[in-house]
Amino acid sequence: MVMMAEFTGDSEDEIDKRMNALKAALKNYKLGVHSTKNGQESEKYWTIRRESFNLLRKKVNGKQTVPFIDDFIVKPAVMPAFLKDLQKIFDQYPDVSFPVAGHPGDGNFHIIPLMDMTDERTRAIIPELTEKVFDLVLSYNGSLSAEHNDGLIRGAYLKKMYGEEVFDLFARVKEIFDPQRIFNPHKKTDADLSYSMRFIKKDNEHSV
Repeated sequence: MVMMAEFTGDSEDEIDKRMNALKAALKNYKLGVHSTKNGQESEKYWTIRRESFNLLRKKVNGKQTVPFIDDFIVKPAVMPAFLKDLQKIFDQYPDVSFPVAGHPGDGNFHIIPLMDMTDERTRAIIPELTEKVFDLVLSYNGSLSAEHNDGLIRGAYLKKMYGEEVFDLFARVKEIFDPQRIFNPHKKTDADLSYSMRFIKKDNEHSV
């Protein structure tokens, strides 16, 4: 695991003090800590972060990136307990790899499983695993989407997240502005997981 933290300040000395304070707080843990010296060196690490999923998409053989539990969020304070419970779910699926990236400062996770999409049994895991992970997120009072949108997958769980009353308000707004269901059909208030599953890929071909 690599965790990157950026520091800002009114002077180099102020930034150095903050970085040194973090190093001191971590010295009793078995962690490697490296401080970059300038913006050019820092950019190397951010490039790795930005390209990490591209590497998975293009370099992994026999499996496909399948972003169906991507972008949920929980409060940072509950992350230690939440991650343990999340790992228990992942352990139930030994044939699936779960690369984890995200923003621990606000508890936002980007998890894009690697799966063999030529296997019908593997594809069948998607709704089952989605239900387990989303139920866990909601049990920690989290949100199923943080940076991105609900789309074909998450839309089917909006009622569970917001409750009947709020979801009904969503449906009434949809009826007012889009009674013919022209915009984003089968998403948001009209989302249906069985419909969404029709668009799940059945091969491991990578696309750019």
